[in-house]
Amino acid sequence: MERGDLVTSRRSVLAVIGAAVLGGLCFAPVFGLRSLLLPILVLGAIAFAVTELCRAVPAAAPWRPLLLVVAGLLGITETVLWATTMAGLPTASTLRSLSHGLGAWRLTLESTWPARPDPDLLVFVPMLVLLVCLLGIELLGRTPALVPLLPAIVLAGVSQAYVALAGIAAVVVALGYGIALAALVAPERPGRTTTRTDPRSRGVRVLALIPGAAAVVVAAIVGAVAVSAADPAGRTPYTLQKVQSSSAQQGPQTSPLDDLAGRLTKANAAKPVFRYRADVPVDRWRLIALEDFDGVNWTIGQPFLRLGSELDPGAEVRVPVTRREARIEFADLEGPWLPSQALPAAVQGATEPLVEPVGGTLMTAEPPDRYTLSWFQPSVDAKFLLRAGVDPEAAGLGDLGAIPNEVAALAERALAGRQATFATALALENYLRTNYAVAATDPLPTGHSWPRLQRFLIGREPGTSEQFAAAYVAMARANGIPARLVVGFRAPPERDSDGWYTVRNGDALAWPEVAVDGVGWWPLDPSGRAKTGKPVVPGSAEDVTEQARAEVPPADQIQDPEVEPPPAADPPGRTWSFGVPVAGLFAASSALLLLWLLGVPTAKWLRATIRRRRQGTAGVVGAWSEVRDRLRAYGVPVAPGMTVRELSDEADELLDQRAAAGLSTVAECVDLALWSGAAPDAELTARAWSGVREVKRGLRTRPWTERVQAALELRSLVWRSSRRAWVSGVGRWRRGVVAAR
Repeated sequence: MERGDLVTSRRSVLAVIGAAVLGGLCFAPVFGLRSLLLPILVLGAIAFAVTELCRAVPAAAPWRPLLLVVAGLLGITETVLWATTMAGLPTASTLRSLSHGLGAWRLTLESTWPARPDPDLLVFVPMLVLLVCLLGIELLGRTPALVPLLPAIVLAGVSQAYVALAGIAAVVVALGYGIALAALVAPERPGRTTTRTDPRSRGVRVLALIPGAAAVVVAAIVGAVAVSAADPAGRTPYTLQKVQSSSAQQGPQTSPLDDLAGRLTKANAAKPVFRYRADVPVDRWRLIALEDFDGVNWTIGQPFLRLGSELDPGAEVRVPVTRREARIEFADLEGPWLPSQALPAAVQGATEPLVEPVGGTLMTAEPPDRYTLSWFQPSVDAKFLLRAGVDPEAAGLGDLGAIPNEVAALAERALAGRQATFATALALENYLRTNYAVAATDPLPTGHSWPRLQRFLIGREPGTSEQFAAAYVAMARANGIPARLVVGFRAPPERDSDGWYTVRNGDALAWPEVAVDGVGWWPLDPSGRAKTGKPVVPGSAEDVTEQARAEVPPADQIQDPEVEPPPAADPPGRTWSFGVPVAGLFAASSALLLLWLLGVPTAKWLRATIRRRRQGTAGVVGAWSEVRDRLRAYGVPVAPGMTVRELSDEADELLDQRAAAGLSTVAECVDLALWSGAAPDAELTARAWSGVREVKRGLRTRPWTERVQAALELRSLVWRSSRRAWVSGVGRWRRGVVAAR
């Protein structure tokens, strides 16, 4: 095909399509690589097939965009929307799913990641890849070399706004785009059409990719290491999901905290709420985690998201975790809340479950009769907890507002001014257990506002777990301990005859959770009501906490942890996950890149200087060698012993009139030096090198991308003709001269 119509080579087509495919695969952290691989690879194959069809049938070229869109949408239908088809044929449901795909990007932001690979969510990624392939292919040959790659780069940027790649994955993507870039900017072989298949020219084109690809490899490594060294704290990058919440979230709901006292009344206590069966014994079930307090009400501080295929424990949990599972069956639990655990992983059997990821709160618009919950359980011991600090960056904590002076003073006295650690969190729990009474008679006290908490804390009125938990969270935060209030149920002591546990209203409970550094949120029990009377399971959260309680001293005897001074510099030996020292790799990569950018042009300048200082025949032959190497750097295939006519034919599209005249001048000088019989004088050598200067000046009119690539091209620097090849070339030259005469 002509340059103005489409492309100059299949290599350019493959580079653009490959970049689009790579940009689509950057969404792998959002949906999982397995879900995206097939549809995106199929789209890439379809795009290449359509371009080859238009190359073979030029009459189809004007219809190329339409063919690509139709074939691409069919590919998306067969790989993503198969469930909406009838025996593989699109239906009205297919068209609706494709139209819904235009807004699926926003629905995906409303989900935890990896998101469920539902077709209505997943379809927008292959649709973007199809659009990028279309734009890139249509821009080839009509715009400068780098422009067709821009849509794929934009696609990769969009994916990074969802989930930013890091580590080796980011390096691999950078290398992929670098190779695509090198394939686009590497000059084509002048004077050849895209359909010609000369093995020698193919080898030249492949070798032409090596300099750009190698430079990009080094640059990508340097960039990745530099970014890693510039942000050693490993901060979480920005994501669009931070400003997005589920549009499916329901309106205001009655808080389980408001229902707590009513559940505990004698009339309601024996009423079943739900049943469960778990692979291991469970201490508690949570309904809601509350972080924000305005002085009257406790509320959820984070937005809800659609629960994806699985929710990981989070970067704040650095201790080993064990995956657990339970089957839950509703009895008479009203409201949208689903019984859950602190670190939910997945829910099966519920329609569009929503999750507040920080608090682990689950809800759904349509409560199921039965569902399966998977969660992660941290594995720690009492000694670890007693040495642990609190997480000062715990997410989801709102402002308590103005704390009453007497409550603030009481909170300070309770911990004797000690620093915030898990040990002081246990000491505060013990303070409430020791100095306050649990209400046991109807009517039970209700409320959790500041006036009610003041009556509980200052007036020493008995309270339920509601007042104990709310008072603990307020006093803990006043002492710098990150805490939140959780409402749920304690586990019943005995199982039913069928092996299930039945949770009743009388098991309702409120408790505080403290953010422990490296562990996440850990439950406490200031009211002492979480115990069920059943044997404590060794290694469970309640068992580990009970062991820690037995060892923690009173608040005034707790020793503040020693604060280590910050290091003067980055610690030596900091490594990536695959064990390569960052400092050494950065230094080596920087040295290689510097050697490439400065060493290659300098070596070519030195070579030209040495050749120009030669005298006689050697000086003239040096001029001819310099011209050949210059043209070779621009992608002209130069065989040993080429005649001037052969070289001119190869470089016809590359050279302008001035450069072509300079090449002829060099050729005439070589002819005189080799075949005139007279020894070349200084004037002939100077004339040959004047022709070299004319060739250089003519090449300066080439696009800057070609000139940069030629300056950094390595093959013409290391290539040397053997003596046999040179002698063969001289013979070919002589036969050409004789034939011309």
